[in-house]
Amino acid sequence: MASRLRVEAVLFDLDGTLVDTLPDITWCLNQVLFEHGCPALTSEIVCGYIGGGTTAMIERVATQFGVADALAMHQRYVALYQNNLVQFSRPFSGVLELLEGCRRLEVPLAIVTNKADKMARQVADALLPQNTFGPILGHRAGRSLKPQPEVAWEAARRLSVDPHHCLFVGDTEIDLQTARAAGMYSAAVTWGYGLTPDLQAQAPNLCCEHPAELLRILQQVCGAAHAFTEHGDTVKSY
Repeated sequence: MASRLRVEAVLFDLDGTLVDTLPDITWCLNQVLFEHGCPALTSEIVCGYIGGGTTAMIERVATQFGVADALAMHQRYVALYQNNLVQFSRPFSGVLELLEGCRRLEVPLAIVTNKADKMARQVADALLPQNTFGPILGHRAGRSLKPQPEVAWEAARRLSVDPHHCLFVGDTEIDLQTARAAGMYSAAVTWGYGLTPDLQAQAPNLCCEHPAELLRILQQVCGAAHAFTEHGDTVKSY
């Protein structure tokens, strides 16, 4: 049950959890496909490619369309995307209120993402409240991708919190696998890019349909002295 969790810090995934970045990713990817004479992909198809990092996404697309030079495609995509990070991307509905609630609870926060480190920081700086997060850890050379646990451990270390008392929040199976590998509690959010049955199959500690649901549970487990009342929310535990 949620009341038995001891949460002292929360680690968030970025794409699909805090920010809906799919519109910009889809737009940039389709620009690159057009330049290679390939048909455009729907956002639903692109959604299925998100989570494992940009290199993995481009390799899958290159294979799908028989593009021999995946490296050139990757370089072009990165150049295009880094100049169009937030033209269409926005925080998911309720996320800003969730982060404000976390601020009131005084719970330390971090971002752990497979997005390139510099891009992750730029997206967070542009779309999320300033001074909300401690470490913002994206992918960079020498840093393991999720679901390897090292980056989650690094975030916990920087927050000075035992990994066993961290809650890892994400919208994909990769996030939940990361939490398990790192020895952290896991919260699956169904407003992002993952499919609910796939997320539930990972047996997360929590499964939330709306940011307000996650906030309510954090109010229960992160210090009642800072909690404030929310009504009409339903939190599901698995």
